[in-house]
Amino acid sequence: MSFLSELKDNFKFFLILLGISSFLQFMFKQAFIFPSILPLNIPNEGILEIIGNIAFYLYFIMLIIVSVIISTKYKALIPIVIILLISPLFNLIPHYNVSGFWYSLEIAVFILGIASMVEGLIKSPLENVLLIPTMILVVIGLYASISLNVFHHALFLSYLTAYFISLLSFITYTIIQGKIKSIRNYIAIVVGILSLIPFIFMENTISGNRYMEILMDMILPATLGINLYNPYHITLLVIALGLTAMGILISIIKGNLSAGIGYFIVISTVFLGINGYTLLLYMISPIVGFCLMNFEVIERKKRIIEIISLTRKG
Repeated sequence: MSFLSELKDNFKFFLILLGISSFLQFMFKQAFIFPSILPLNIPNEGILEIIGNIAFYLYFIMLIIVSVIISTKYKALIPIVIILLISPLFNLIPHYNVSGFWYSLEIAVFILGIASMVEGLIKSPLENVLLIPTMILVVIGLYASISLNVFHHALFLSYLTAYFISLLSFITYTIIQGKIKSIRNYIAIVVGILSLIPFIFMENTISGNRYMEILMDMILPATLGINLYNPYHITLLVIALGLTAMGILISIIKGNLSAGIGYFIVISTVFLGINGYTLLLYMISPIVGFCLMNFEVIERKKRIIEIISLTRKG
C-alpha cells in the first residue's frame, strides 16, 4: 500500500484533527490576539496562548495533509498544495511580503484557487450549486486582498450581506443534503436550532448595553477580519455567527464532516483578505475549505460534470 493510499484511508481521522486544530487556532491564536490587547482580565492567558500556538502549527500540518488527499480528486489544487508546502521557505526572502514576488504569488493563488473551486463544484452532486454563493464569497475575499496589496485600492461592498447570502444557502444545503425525512436529520435540525440560543442571548445583551455594543464592535469584526461599515450592524454579525454554528452542527451531525469543517475554515479565514493577508496560509485556507465542502460525493446522485457531459452529447 502506497503512502498516499494510507493517507486516504485515514482521511476521516485527519479531517477531525483539522477541524479541532482549526477551531483552537481560531479561538486562541487568530481571534485571541484582539481581546488580549484590551485591558481585560483573561484567566490563564499564557496557557491559552500556548494552546493557540500549538493548534496553529497542527492546523498547518493537517491542512497540508488534507489538501494532498483531496488533490487526488481535484487536480487544479495540486499547485496550491505545492505552494502551501514550500510557503515556510518564503520567510528566508527579505521583505518578501512587499516584493513583486509576493504580488505575483497572490495573483497566481487567486487564479489557481478559482480553478480549484470550480473543478470541485462541477465534480459534485447537483445540490452543491447551493454552495456557489460561498464560492463567490471566497473569490471576493481573495480579490479584496489583491486589490489592496497589489493595486492599493480598497474594495468597498457589504461583506455582511455576502456573508448572509452564503450562510442561508449553506444552511439550505445542509438541510436538503442526504435524507430529509429521517430521525438523524430532525435531530440535527433541533440541535442546530438549540445552538442559536447563546447567540440570541448575546444579541439581546449587546443591543441592550451600549458599553457591550462598543466592546463587541471592536472585537468580533476584528476576529473574523470583516469590515462593518455600519457599527450598529454588530447584532446582525452575532446572529450570522449563530446561524453559522447552526449550519455547521447540522452538517456534522448528518455525517457530512467535510462540508461542516470546510465551511468553518472558509468563514474563519475568508474575510482576512479584506485587510490584506499577512500569512499565505490564511489566503489558501478558504480555497481548501471550499474544495473540502465538495469532497464527499454522494454516489447515488448525478454530479454536475455528468449533467454537463450529457447536455453536450444531446
